[in-house]
Amino acid sequence: MTSGTEYSRDELLAWMDALEAYGRDWDETFEHRARYVTQEFWYLLVNCMIANWRGTPLTVSGACQHMKSGSNRTREDRIRRAVDDGYLVKKQGSQDRREAIVVPSEKLEQLMIGHFERTLKITADTLSELVRK
Repeated sequence: MTSGTEYSRDELLAWMDALEAYGRDWDETFEHRARYVTQEFWYLLVNCMIANWRGTPLTVSGACQHMKSGSNRTREDRIRRAVDDGYLVKKQGSQDRREAIVVPSEKLEQLMIGHFERTLKITADTLSELVRK
């Protein structure tokens, strides 16, 4: 029986379980530290990693723009907290030495690679099961 979509309730539940597992894994990755269990840190950390891997690290201003809420001061405080906790590294930009960039630390890269590998497997397994049905 479908719930008005092309997917059954059981299929949607399987997908919700996968997404919930993704959230739990994020919490575990950051040791259940309440301050990192927000979408704001997700956008900040993931986008800093994406930009760095693509060879165009984010400036502090660019990193702030990826966060969805908070004043500029609040956004800069989040960056400062991530730097203080060893997840991001703040340094001078190579082209314009007046502008600071933020890049993921080795610690963050290891944590995020583990997180994304685990959650990719969970999602792939879930999608594989849904496609077979």
